[in-house]
Amino acid sequence: MDKKYKYKFTKWFYIIGILGSVIALACIVINAIRFIGLSSKQIVPGFYEYVSLILSVLLSIAFIVFIITAIKSSYYQITDKQVILKWGIIKNKIDISDVKEIKFITNTQKLELTFEDDSYFVIAVSSEWKEDFVDELRKTFPKIPYIQETEEDKK
Repeated sequence: MDKKYKYKFTKWFYIIGILGSVIALACIVINAIRFIGLSSKQIVPGFYEYVSLILSVLLSIAFIVFIITAIKSSYYQITDKQVILKWGIIKNKIDISDVKEIKFITNTQKLELTFEDDSYFVIAVSSEWKEDFVDELRKTFPKIPYIQETEEDKK
């Protein structure tokens, strides 16, 4: 139990993450050059220039850290009382006592946890660990109904 299942990102996430990181690195370099240029001038830069430089660099670094941590440490985990989603630096815990049913949509390969208030949480299931994850979920929480359906069944 407590096995971690790696989150499955789409290729678009990787493309946007790489492009965003390249742009963020360019922003850091450009602002470093701006800072060197500002400090070498005889005119004392104003508050706005320093704030814009610092914010640009900090936001760029935050974006890169977020993308790297999302890729390296995103997973689902089933404990005896919760399903945990860790997505980079964001962690979400779902108390299984609030779950009314577990539904697997076959054509989209997504798992829906439906709650008592009819809201739901979708888990993108990787084909590599789908069987293990569903088996562990059903074994850990046998009293929660498990339904397997296609997208057409939902309509």
